[in-house]
Amino acid sequence: MKKISSVYVLDTTDIKILVTVSELNKDNYYPLNEGVYKILTGSEDPDINQFRGLPTYKTLLSFSSKKVSRLILMLLRYNYLERIYDKTTNELYLKITIKGQLEIENYNKKHKYKFVKKEAKKAPVIVKIC
Repeated sequence: MKKISSVYVLDTTDIKILVTVSELNKDNYYPLNEGVYKILTGSEDPDINQFRGLPTYKTLLSFSSKKVSRLILMLLRYNYLERIYDKTTNELYLKITIKGQLEIENYNKKHKYKFVKKEAKKAPVIVKIC
């Protein structure tokens, strides 16, 4: 069995996940992995439309649900996130920890808090080539 390293260096993608969960938690919303994925990829789901104003909305278009879930798992392992249980839905939802909040603040001191919103490139269906 491998020993988990005590240090996990966060990159911009991890910070985007932490910011997403943090912003949702401020308004007493607690997402599942799928909810975080849909916000980061800019899903057009009716459930997600109310969160279009989040700074991380539509900033990770190329990531799969599996990759986002793996990143969330790493953040859970190193105590940047935690899970809380909801009796009514019988699900475990994501909540940011103090350690995660401190990482966001440290990131904001070093970098701008603005994330680039990306648009999917759509190729035309019919093209006239001369």
